[in-house]
Amino acid sequence: MSGGARDNGGDIHKSPTAHGDYSIAANDIKNVIIKWVMHPSARWLPLLLACAVVVIAWTGWPDGPAGQYALWGTLAGLSLVTAAARVLNRRPRDARVVGTLSLVSVLATVGGWLAFQSVRTHGEIDVTGQVRTQGAQPLDDAAHHSLTLLLDAPALEKPRNALRLTLAIADHNPAAPTCLPDTTATVSLVTSGAAAQPTTIRPGGTVDFTLGARVSTVRIDVRLRTARGCRMDVQTTGAVLHDN
Repeated sequence: MSGGARDNGGDIHKSPTAHGDYSIAANDIKNVIIKWVMHPSARWLPLLLACAVVVIAWTGWPDGPAGQYALWGTLAGLSLVTAAARVLNRRPRDARVVGTLSLVSVLATVGGWLAFQSVRTHGEIDVTGQVRTQGAQPLDDAAHHSLTLLLDAPALEKPRNALRLTLAIADHNPAAPTCLPDTTATVSLVTSGAAAQPTTIRPGGTVDFTLGARVSTVRIDVRLRTARGCRMDVQTTGAVLHDN
């Protein structure tokens, strides 16, 4: 046998280079990216993307407390600022600075959009103005001591699995001695005709109900406990649908 290594066909076996082809390809890709990032027309793309996402989010803005949009607002602001800085840098000398601005803007835009979609899907929805009341007021400690709060299908259009309810209880006659220290309310979620999840709250108190699967109507039973001769008014001051 000859000293050279041969394969079955008699040809000399040649191993591929470990780094040469890959390093050339990597350099080619790097050069293409740098040329694209430094091109004058490319400087507008991050800003256009950021503006488009902000406009789309604004047109589909859901309800709920403004605080839950803090992350989206922060990322949207960051994407706009970095994109604007990229546009204003008309004659960039360092591709790394330009690339960093573009990358940060795009990542902030994508992150902000995901945060916004999360709020739309799981965020809080204020339905205070859509709570209907059944029953005569004022309530007292005798015959008229209960009423029903209702939320119908339009308020429950966006599915959430919990309801946070806040009730204000006030003296019907403000000029009379106050009955607030002796007044409580037992609040229950009515399901299948029976009261469930009863919770006793003080005036101005908040209770959280688990709604479970998607429902078309929510009924809340409110039963007042107060001193003899007291007459009280009950008002819903907060009703927020949310996910646990």
